[in-house]
Amino acid sequence: MVNDAFRERFHLISFDARGYGRSEAPLEPYSIGERADDGAALLDALGCDRVLVHGTSMGGMVAIAFTAKYPERTIAACADCSLARCDVHRRTLFRSWRSMAESMPLDEVSDAITVQAVSARFVEANPGIFESVRAIVGKNSLHTIRQACIAMEEMDLEPLARQICRPILFTNGTNDIMTPPRLAPSGFSAAQVVEAVPAWARLHEFPDIGHAPLLEEPAEAVRVVSEFFLEALAG
Repeated sequence: MVNDAFRERFHLISFDARGYGRSEAPLEPYSIGERADDGAALLDALGCDRVLVHGTSMGGMVAIAFTAKYPERTIAACADCSLARCDVHRRTLFRSWRSMAESMPLDEVSDAITVQAVSARFVEANPGIFESVRAIVGKNSLHTIRQACIAMEEMDLEPLARQICRPILFTNGTNDIMTPPRLAPSGFSAAQVVEAVPAWARLHEFPDIGHAPLLEEPAEAVRVVSEFFLEALAG
């Protein structure tokens, strides 16, 4: 398991974002910035001063916001499969998820997301992936799914991303259709963040991988992230 591999070198704190798992799911809008604030509040409650930050997909967007808003609390960060602002393609994609969730059984929505997330090769080699993702998606309320999509559609982290002053690694699959490392002009991608703050940001691309390096190439993904974090700790 990926968490076990990370746990060999780091103490892990994994929390349910607002609306997910055992966290509260108030019937209100959820923003990426608010979720970053929730993370800071959790650190206060746990008595943690500075941490290494890692987030995947929407969690990576939260990692971008957290790193920019709380540099004094960030040793280094990894935004895995992430972006700072959607282009038209990605906004349309997330809006389609929202429409599907409102009109289709969640299992069908889950299957559609699965085949968009990972490669055809991975799906055929790991047929159990459908049930695994269904189990995760099925735990969420329609409100949570809707608000997650809206948060990503409306998000604009470019102003925050340009303020980043702590080491941050972007890990992206070259075949990712959800959060590719490069976007159309209306978006603000991982590559653009690196261009905006080259002293702090770095991009690692996994060839022929979709939206899940930690799933499709777990050993290599753990190695890349761990080496980046250990380098930051040593510095």
